[in-house]
Amino acid sequence: MVTVRGKCVTQLLLLGAIDSIQKKYWSNLKASQKIDIMDILFSFLEFAASYNSYSNLRMRMHHIPAERPPLNILRQELAGTSIYLDVLQKTTLGFNSDNEQLSDAEKKLQGIAEDKLVSFCEKVLRDASDLQSNVGETTNMDVHRVLELRSPIIVKVLKGMCFMNNKIFRRHLREFYPLLTKLVCCDQMDIRGAITELFRAQLKALLP
Repeated sequence: MVTVRGKCVTQLLLLGAIDSIQKKYWSNLKASQKIDIMDILFSFLEFAASYNSYSNLRMRMHHIPAERPPLNILRQELAGTSIYLDVLQKTTLGFNSDNEQLSDAEKKLQGIAEDKLVSFCEKVLRDASDLQSNVGETTNMDVHRVLELRSPIIVKVLKGMCFMNNKIFRRHLREFYPLLTKLVCCDQMDIRGAITELFRAQLKALLP
């Protein structure tokens, strides 16, 4: 646990530094530097998400009183998710607009950012929808508690998807839609509210 705590402190400090860089100097960075930042952020997220995984949280619940939350680093995962989404969104915001004026490196960057954005959102939604499916199949309160603990991450992703480039959302709707419909029945009102916002922001534009 000491090792995890030390790693968390270091990564939280680095997240703050990266956030400052991406907010102030993003437009001045080269495409390769932007990709490096994306990869660093994702590695931080992988570490936090693994520690905060549904299975790990449920396992820790069995070793503590029911009224206490299990050990977690959700704060770090939430901070990393926010910064990662911000970076990917701003990189893909102008996707397909004035594409002829972009350099090959910039086109490659947009393609990489799209892949990272879609795969990240899909992973979070898939994990959440799988857990939601388990809620209907079991009376085990651990599942409900874990979903409640992780709901801020899920909400952050859903609200971030409201601002996803509409062309990208439309292109990957086939992957997103089944996962979103599973979460509509979620007990967490904040998740359901975020899905409503997402449908209003993205699906309304698809209607004739």
